[in-house]
Amino acid sequence: MAVNGKAKGSSFERKIANLLSDRFKSITGIEQSFRRNPDSGSFFGGSNKRRTETHDLDYAIFGDLICPKNFKFSVECKFYKQGPTFAAIVKGDITQWDDWLKQAKQDSELYHKGLMLIMKYNGISEVVLTEQQYDNITSVMPYKGFYLYKLSEFLTLKDEIFFNI
Repeated sequence: MAVNGKAKGSSFERKIANLLSDRFKSITGIEQSFRRNPDSGSFFGGSNKRRTETHDLDYAIFGDLICPKNFKFSVECKFYKQGPTFAAIVKGDITQWDDWLKQAKQDSELYHKGLMLIMKYNGISEVVLTEQQYDNITSVMPYKGFYLYKLSEFLTLKDEIFFNI
């Protein structure tokens, strides 16, 4: 049976928005402080980057999630069936990640926020790639100047890592 990739991606974005909303409810005081971006970055993302030069960006939303204003990251979410091959991981050259990081980096720079790329593959728990290395948790692996963490561990970091408090 064929899987609707857009529906799968949207469902994953909602799941992550709910997870972040629950995690940071004590900071935001709001039940649903994170939510899906209805454009999912498509209006200004990718080949539409040129629109950032011709449109008002005061209310622009970059990335897959609409986040609280004082949240320090732009969030990109990716859910795919199959993860990278062992050979690609050992070589440190995962083309799919490179494409996603390029997109996430573009959005984070336009949004003036840090990059948070949350990934999920079937049968594997969620992971996150960021530009920062954090002392309080163990990185699964470095990747081309980024650091891969289990999302569940990443979210145990202090609130100050995520918010301008």
